[in-house]
Amino acid sequence: MDWLYVVLTPLVGSLIGYFTNWLAVKLLFRPVDPYVIPVIGYTIQGLLPKRRYELARQIGEVVERELLSMEDILALSRQGELTDRLVLLLSEAVHKAVMDKLPKVFPLSFKRFAAQALADVMAAQVPPVMVWLMEEVSSHLKENVRISKIVEDKLNEFSLDRLEEIVFRVAATELRHIVILGGVLGFVIGAVQVGLFYLWRALP
Repeated sequence: MDWLYVVLTPLVGSLIGYFTNWLAVKLLFRPVDPYVIPVIGYTIQGLLPKRRYELARQIGEVVERELLSMEDILALSRQGELTDRLVLLLSEAVHKAVMDKLPKVFPLSFKRFAAQALADVMAAQVPPVMVWLMEEVSSHLKENVRISKIVEDKLNEFSLDRLEEIVFRVAATELRHIVILGGVLGFVIGAVQVGLFYLWRALP
């Protein structure tokens, strides 16, 4: 009988720990709809279904405050490399349009001269216009666009099944480790309980 107690106590503790952690993980997402437990009248609902809108709002605020604000995006758009690239693309587009659209009656040398001249004008005039345009766009975006609201709305558009799938895809390993750790801790607690029991019996 002692050996049965020694073997079963850690095993039962392991099963209880495994099951309780498995249940805790499931309760993050289930039940989707509020469920009232008969007799005691206690209502249970998965954490994600119950607080999805609050979580979406808080995640949006964290993203905007800590990771990516509108100022960060606008700062990237003001980088000289971007402006230079846009000027180059516009100049090349103007050059190509002149070469393609001027009638064939114009000599090739004239078309090349006109195309290059207009491309040079474009390269000289676009940067100031770009600066003005970016300032206008920046002002509008800062007043009317919130990264936190965009993130919140996008998260709220997901179905609960889709959100659960995303969470499990990102944290599947960690959630599985939590469940396994519950079993390990339950086994250890059972083993300690057995040890304490025999220690108590051994005392005079």
